[in-house]
Amino acid sequence: MPKMMIAVAMFVWVLSGCSLNTGSNTTGNPTANDVLNADPAANIFMYQDIIYSAGIDWVNELPLSKDKEITEVIEQQKDGRKFKNGTANKLEPGTKIFSAKERNDIIIAETADGEVRFYSLIEG
Repeated sequence: MPKMMIAVAMFVWVLSGCSLNTGSNTTGNPTANDVLNADPAANIFMYQDIIYSAGIDWVNELPLSKDKEITEVIEQQKDGRKFKNGTANKLEPGTKIFSAKERNDIIIAETADGEVRFYSLIEG
């Protein structure tokens, strides 16, 4: 009987998503605050209410080309709670942001040091 109770408890735990409430955003897309709390050195940008992150090796290895200019960096902010569309934590204000011809989940920043690719952090 105790083995049966343990099995049922484990089954319920698995069905509940195997998660504990850690106080972070556990549903929906990650926020700038979530990303910066997990990795203070992250290079992020917010566009259309989505956080985009740079420095992802497989994204940097893709053969991509810039398409249309879609926005630009409006402000630089270190506090993830103050992010809004157009905010970056490392890119300078005025930096032009382009869509990628080959993928709609990657955007490309044009900086003085070259292109920086950002991947959308979308849950699911």
